[in-house]
Amino acid sequence: MRPDVPGESRASLAALIVIGTGAMTSATLSPVMLGLYIDELGLTASQASLAIAAENGAYALGLLLFYLILHRSRRPLLAAAGLAIMIVASLLTAKAGGFVPLLAIRAAFGLAMGFAASTVFAAYAGRSDPQRVWAIATFVNLAYAAILLSLSGWIAQTSGLAGIVALLALTALIGLGCTRLIPPAPSSPTVEATGMTESPGSTVNLPAVSGALALLCLYAGHTTLWSFQERMGLAVGLDRSQVGVLLGLSVLGAIGGAVLSIIAGHRFGQRAPNALAFAGLVISALLLATPTMAAYVAGAVIVKTAWFFGLPFILGAIASLDRSGRWSSMGAALLALGSAVGPAIGATLAGHGAHIIGFLAAGLYLVSFLFTLPLLAAAPPPVDR
Repeated sequence: MRPDVPGESRASLAALIVIGTGAMTSATLSPVMLGLYIDELGLTASQASLAIAAENGAYALGLLLFYLILHRSRRPLLAAAGLAIMIVASLLTAKAGGFVPLLAIRAAFGLAMGFAASTVFAAYAGRSDPQRVWAIATFVNLAYAAILLSLSGWIAQTSGLAGIVALLALTALIGLGCTRLIPPAPSSPTVEATGMTESPGSTVNLPAVSGALALLCLYAGHTTLWSFQERMGLAVGLDRSQVGVLLGLSVLGAIGGAVLSIIAGHRFGQRAPNALAFAGLVISALLLATPTMAAYVAGAVIVKTAWFFGLPFILGAIASLDRSGRWSSMGAALLALGSAVGPAIGATLAGHGAHIIGFLAAGLYLVSFLFTLPLLAAAPPPVDR
C-alpha cells in the first residue's frame, strides 16, 4: 500500500477534478467547434480538421514536455500558466482572421492544455488511491460531457463560436482559481514512495510497445469519428441543436460502458471483453458511415459504450507489464498523438463526404485490435482481490 501523500485531501482531489475536467472542455466540444470553424470562419472541412489536429498534436507535445523537462517545475505555477494561456487563446479564437491564425491560436491552446492536464495526471498518480481517483474523475468527466454536449447545440445556435469559446474561457478561469490546491511534486521520488518497480533499461518490452501502438490507433479512430460526428448528423437531416442533444445522450452510453467494465472485471478474462469491445467499435463506425438517421443514432451511442467498456482492459494490461509506469506514460502520449493523427488523416478524405470518415475509423479500429493481441497474450493473469 502506498503511504499517504502530503497535501492529500478531499479539497485537493476536488480541485484536481475541476481543473482536469475543465481543461478538456475543448476536446469534448470538438465536433461542434469543427462545424463552427467551417460555417463562421469560412474554412473548408479539411482546414477545420487540421485546426483540431494541431490542437491535439500540441496537447501531446505538452504531455511529452512535462515528462521530459517540466516535471521539475512547480506544478501549481505550471497549471496556472497553462490555464491563463488557454483563456487568452479561447478569446482570440472567435477573432481568428483565417486558417493560419486559427492554426497558431489552437496550437497554443493545445500546448497549454497539455501543461495543465499533465500536472493533474501527475497528481492523480501521486495519491495513495490512484485507481479510485481515476474512477471518480472519469465518472465526473463523462457526466459533465453529457450535460455540456446537450447544451452545446443550443449555445452554438444562439451565440455561435463566440459563445462556445467564452465557455472554454470560463471553465479555464474556474480551474485557474483551483490551482493553489494542486499538491507539490514529491521531493525525492523512490520506489517505496511511488509504488513502482524498476524496469530493465536495456530490454525492449515488445508487448507494451504493442499496447502503446494500440492506443495510438484506437484514439486516431476515435478522434477522427468524434470530430466529424456533427457534420455526419447534419448530412442525415438533423439540425445542430438535435445533434448536440444526441451527442450528449451518447455520453450516457459511455457511462454505461464504464459501469459494465467495472461489473465484468476479470470474470471473463481479458481477451473476450477486448474482442467484444472492438466488435462494437467497428460496427458503430460502419453504422455512422451509413447515411441514414437511424444508423447515425445507433452508431453514435454504440461507439461510446464500446469505447469506455474496452479501454480499461488495454490500460490495465499495459500497467501489468510495466509496474514502473514508463509505458503507461508513453501510452498516454501516443493516445494524445493519435488524437492529432486521426483528424489529420481525415482531412485528406473529408472532400469525399463526411461519411467516408466512418470507413477510415473502422480500419483504424481493426489495426488497433491486432496490436492488442500480443499485449493481452503477454499480460499476466489478474490477481483476484
